Amino acid sequence: MWHFLNFLLGAVIGSFLNVVIYRLPRTHLSIVKPARSICPKCGAQIPWYDNVPIVSYFLLKGRCRSCGSPISVRYPLVEIMSAFAFLANSFITNVVVYLSMCLFFSCAIVISCIDLEFLAIPDVTLVLSWVSGLVIWWVRGFPVWNVLGAVVAMILLWLLGVAYKGGMGEGDIVLIGAIGIALGFIESFYVLLLSSVSAIIYALVKGKGKLDPKQKIPFGTFLAPAGYTILLINLLM
Repeated sequence: MWHFLNFLLGAVIGSFLNVVIYRLPRTHLSIVKPARSICPKCGAQIPWYDNVPIVSYFLLKGRCRSCGSPISVRYPLVEIMSAFAFLANSFITNVVVYLSMCLFFSCAIVISCIDLEFLAIPDVTLVLSWVSGLVIWWVRGFPVWNVLGAVVAMILLWLLGVAYKGGMGEGDIVLIGAIGIALGFIESFYVLLLSSVSAIIYALVKGKGKLDPKQKIPFGTFLAPAGYTILLINLLM
């Protein structure tokens, strides 16, 4: 029952994260205002029965009931991924670490989606990611190797940014620090490897098989979920 409740909770949280993803980077909107979800195309308020996580998208056949505009597939995907992530987190026995991982995943999915669209990582998500990382570091007994992993990973990304101007944003550097402090030295390199491979594949697909040195890559889109995935595996092993 605990695991099933976490699956449902994840779907509900995912619905809220969709609101955060849409409103946070748009300065004319607030996360809390308007209080009700609205259609981004026609502005109509979405009734509760059209806002049931995962289910409503398929019942509406992916279209707004008011104006018929297509609803982004991102909405059900975020809710489904959140549901399964919270389900996976429910197997963590330490309550503090469980809560930290739920927060870290929430930040990771918001970072991933916003960076993909806007090539920017909101400061609040970086702060909360560091809070999660530091809590996990504290629960693990403040291991020195974790500090070393965070520092070295941040330096590597900073050097990449220096070598290729604009190639690495400051948000990416701060994010890998939060991941490194929670994971440790060796595991941080696994995260960098996984996210780098994912970013290269993305660049190849977008460039139709060619790598354009001028192409901007939303590295946070790949770094955040890679960090969560490796950290989850590390905690469950």
